[in-house]
Amino acid sequence: MSNTMDKKINNDTTTDTTTDTIKNEIKFAKTWDKAFGKNMDEDNKKALNVMKTEGADAAVKHMFTDQETGQQLSYSEMRMRYG
Repeated sequence: MSNTMDKKINNDTTTDTTTDTIKNEIKFAKTWDKAFGKNMDEDNKKALNVMKTEGADAAVKHMFTDQETGQQLSYSEMRMRYG
């Protein structure tokens, strides 16, 4: 098999794996929301909603970004908001 074909196959596999991972993250977030969503504060609800629609990577990016200023938060600032 040529290197080009190997790369195409590997990229397709990676894309499928990534898609499956995101689907699983979204499924997890929806389950978590049903179980605990009503007891969460607004910041955590918003972050969970991002995870329910876009997956964990997007939720982490959301949690490390100040939603009013767009500035990146430090780890300690993120933990103060999201626990």
